[in-house]
Amino acid sequence: KVIFLGWRRDMPTIYADMDLVVLSSLNEGTPVTLIEAMASGKAVVSTAVGGVPDIVRDGQTGILVSSGDEEGFADAIVDLLEYAEKRKQFGELGREFVSANYTKERLCADISRLYDELLSNSGR
Repeated sequence: KVIFLGWRRDMPTIYADMDLVVLSSLNEGTPVTLIEAMASGKAVVSTAVGGVPDIVRDGQTGILVSSGDEEGFADAIVDLLEYAEKRKQFGELGREFVSANYTKERLCADISRLYDELLSNSGR
């Protein structure tokens, strides 16, 4: 069953109720939706476009499908819906990956490092 909820402010509650998160984009940057889903311990199925492969580890934290492969996309969804243990494993590994790579502390450290580098090179 698919339900389109529109704009929501209670995403932790929404993610908690989901079995799986899917993203069928034709083009993406770095999809926050997938980062949030993985941080919530959810397995994901997504098209392998833009920055998605930087977030989703195919066969480890979710399943990536080539853009335009509707049959493969549907098969990936059915596969994860049928195998709860696989969903659980992908969700746990996804949470670990996001916790290690997408925290606000890491973002602040990266920005600080960038500014330090720019300032140290500005005197040249």
